Formats: sequence, C-alpha cells, structure tokens
Amino acid sequence: MKKINLEIDGNPYLIVTKDGKTELGVKGKTTPEKDDKEHSIELPNILIITRKNADVLFVLRGGEKDSFRIMTAQELYNKLKYQWFEPLADGYRELVYVNESEDAKDAYKNFTWGDIVAFSIIDRPSISYYNELEGDWKHNPKGGAGYLLSMIEGIPYWTDAIGQIPFAVDTYRAQKSVLSTVETGITWATGKGKDVILGSKDKSNTYDNFFVLRGALFASKKFSYEITPTGNSYPAVNVVETDNSVDATELGKTITVLEYEKYAVWKK
Repeated sequence: MKKINLEIDGNPYLIVTKDGKTELGVKGKTTPEKDDKEHSIELPNILIITRKNADVLFVLRGGEKDSFRIMTAQELYNKLKYQWFEPLADGYRELVYVNESEDAKDAYKNFTWGDIVAFSIIDRPSISYYNELEGDWKHNPKGGAGYLLSMIEGIPYWTDAIGQIPFAVDTYRAQKSVLSTVETGITWATGKGKDVILGSKDKSNTYDNFFVLRGALFASKKFSYEITPTGNSYPAVNVVETDNSVDATELGKTITVLEYEKYAVWKK
C-alpha cells in the first residue's frame, strides 16, 4: 500500500494506492458519540494523474468544467489535452503536487535544461526535424525516446512540448527572426511532410506554439549575428554567428503577457 498526504485549500486528504487501484480518502473529524446528523463530504476539484499501474504521478487543480477525477496520464493526454506549464495556453490547469518518490521516477525521461540546450544547438540540416528523423527530439534516443512525459528539474512536461524547442532553435539560427521562427512552426505544424504539402497550419492557442516561441526567444539571446556586405554577387553578405552565454533555465520560464502580445501570431 502506498499513501500520499495532500492538502488542498487547507483541507487534508489521503491518496491511497493498493492492488492496482488509487482512491482518495477524506480525513474526518471526531464528533460526539450521540451525533447522529449526516455530515456532507465535499470532494476537491482535482485531477489525480497516475501511471497505468495506478501509481500517482502528479495532481492538477480542476477548472470550472472539471470535477474530481482519477485518470492515467495517457487518458489526460488523449482525452482532455490539458497542460500545466503555460498559463496563457489553452487547456491550462494548475500543478499542485508532483510525486517525487522512486516509484514514479521511471515514468519519465529525466533531463536538465542544460541537456535540452546541448541537444538543440547541434547544427543539423533542417530536414532532420521531420517526424522521427534525427532532429525529432521526442523520438531521438538521446531525447524523449518516445516517452509520453519528460521530467525537467522537478517539473513534468509532455515530451512533445519539449520537442518543439530544438526545432525552434535551429529555425531561428537559419532565419534570425523570432516572428519568422514562430510562423515557420505554425506552417510545419506536426513536422510531417503532408502538413506542409497540404498547407495545414496550426493556429491553435495550444502549448506547441508556445514552446516554439520559448525556443525562439532563447535562441535570440543565445546567438547574435554580425552581417557585413562582401561586395560580391554571391555571397552578398558575410554572416558571423556569436554563441553567447545564456542560462539554460531561461527555457523553463513561461511566456509572459508582453511576449504573447508581441509574438503570438497564431492568434492574429
């Protein structure tokens, strides 16, 4: 039996996992022996997210349309499409608890933000970012390796969200523009060739576009350029790239309202 003590809005609860099932216990209060009145019990509006074996991974606070629920991470991803790491993006739900026990650790591929930067700054052909090719971080064995969830410095993320960052960094280095990088991310959508051929664009306010923007903003600080005319027809200019020192944890910062208003071209 595994037990997790959890406090939500000042009320104590007990999450119990046993025999492949997870249940929520409400901690009661003692009452006089002769008290025969019914006492209502209110379930907290939370989503308890588990592994397939019922081990608890994390807990989200529900929104207005939610009610208490226990579900697997795969069900959350497939059915509700909620996320807890970009407050301005659709489907946001507040993260209120992360299970840090050994039982939960191998549910994730574990990284630091420095690991993400190291993968992202490798110079690759743009075509390598197609689905399941070498630059596709979510499938690369050195990246997400097909895991649904990645853990980065204590916070879980959908792996496909993190996978947008290397693509965005590479695109920024080629185009040298945050807006152009975001627009390219919208155009390429899933990274599958048919999306480009059919003109399928992702103009949703979902986390994918936010993480392209995260990567582009990081790259704009990481790399600077000196562009000088050569006096020749080809190449017409000489471009020198400078790799600046930037704290990798910048990638862990959510998109601000000002950044959203300036760069969220998917909403315009």
